[in-house]
Amino acid sequence: MSGLLAFYFFALAAPAPETAAAREQARICEKLTGEESLFACRRAIDLGLSPERLWPVRQIVARRLASLERWDELADHFRSDVALHPLDPEARLRLGSTLLFALGRHSDAVTELAEAARMAPEAALPRGLLALAQAASGRLKEAAEDFEAALRLDEHLLDHRPAMRAAFEAARRGEAWP
Repeated sequence: MSGLLAFYFFALAAPAPETAAAREQARICEKLTGEESLFACRRAIDLGLSPERLWPVRQIVARRLASLERWDELADHFRSDVALHPLDPEARLRLGSTLLFALGRHSDAVTELAEAARMAPEAALPRGLLALAQAASGRLKEAAEDFEAALRLDEHLLDHRPAMRAAFEAARRGEAWP
């Protein structure tokens, strides 16, 4: 058994026991808002949660960080999601979207969204967001190609997404966006 495969086998076969203190902090995390909730959520994670409880608490952390507009911390949180679930295209999509929209780090977003699109080749949204990041990075030819690829996967992708439509039209004309 390879080292990585053995790690996954043992990690799944013998999860760390969840403590009563971790469960209590998770309950507090769910009830409170703002900084208090964030503190309790992080404390619950540090104390050790079962896999079934860990994911919902991590989602609460993400929502709290977004509501507090702590974008750099949110990106770090999503980076740890990618580290925890390296084969999950949704984790890459969340990180790439945060880098693109919240932090304006277009080149970094391209890297993450390209990986999300590679991991989920049948999904239009990762490809469309990749194209949007490319357009924002000035990579207009690539953006136009990826927008077209996304539209082949979902012809309605640009419906109700006027900014994405504007970026696509600009990229097709070879014009910078925004």
